[in-house]
Amino acid sequence: MDHIQADLTNYLRSMAFLPKDATLDPKDSLTSAGIIDSIGLIQLIDFIDEKYQIQVPVDWVSPENFDTLEGIERVIKKLLQEKP
Repeated sequence: MDHIQADLTNYLRSMAFLPKDATLDPKDSLTSAGIIDSIGLIQLIDFIDEKYQIQVPVDWVSPENFDTLEGIERVIKKLLQEKP
């Protein structure tokens, strides 16, 4: 597992969104699995902004980008590459 995905999984566990013993495939839908809802998504974006010192643009917040660990990782990597 990539370190970004590990960071995200650890965050989800620390916030009790994901049970400690649960496994999460990077392609699993976080919303369909009931792991994250709209409030949880806002909290997750705040975590990402703080952890990686990036700002997630509002128009990037979509199911395509934020429904799976893979999608979220893609967004983070792209924003890190664009970071001055």
